Amino acid sequence: MNALPINKIMLASVAFAFMNWKKILEISILPVLISIPFLTILPDMFNIMNNVFSNKGFADIQLPDNMMIYLLLFCYGYLTLSINVYRLVILGQNSVSGIVPELNFNKIIRFVGLTLFIGLVTMAPVIISGIAFLQLIMYFLVIPIALNFINIAIDQPSKYKWHLNFFSQANLFFLQIVLPALASMIFSFLVSLIGLPDILGWVVKIIVFYWTLISLALCYQIIVK
Repeated sequence: MNALPINKIMLASVAFAFMNWKKILEISILPVLISIPFLTILPDMFNIMNNVFSNKGFADIQLPDNMMIYLLLFCYGYLTLSINVYRLVILGQNSVSGIVPELNFNKIIRFVGLTLFIGLVTMAPVIISGIAFLQLIMYFLVIPIALNFINIAIDQPSKYKWHLNFFSQANLFFLQIVLPALASMIFSFLVSLIGLPDILGWVVKIIVFYWTLISLALCYQIIVK
């Protein structure tokens, strides 16, 4: 298994995005359109979460109309976009289409199942112990399993033993978890410090989201060589 060169993967991810920006834009149209209803109620969802975490009780909480439908559409849009980006990186532009939705039921179930599994494994220790740092530890331990998102996208069987050495796993963890989180937090801090428009913070989060998808696929390419 080849090592994961952080600097080269970072630069390659940016270069890939610039070289394929038209195709990335094309495959983003449908997911964005079906996600708009949920995005419109997102401020209400943040207010609800603030009320819950501030212990104001549930009696006065009123969920937005059609919230579950909007949430399902958003999740489907996220799933479709992720799969298409992975396929674009691994299989090329001819493997994806911006106007064809993902209708492979088996692929959808596998993708959702893996997402729920990683979420449960990383959050359960925190919920049980109340120690937030455990989430990072669990992410480090299970981050190789995230490579199966690419296997799912390109119709390959999942595997749960990747045999990464410590440094490769640490680099994968840094590229997928630490670096995106740091970039988002630092820019959010600068936005609040300088007084920049909040929209810039969302733009950075979107860029980080795409970059994370592309970099995971590039890591996969190196690992499976």
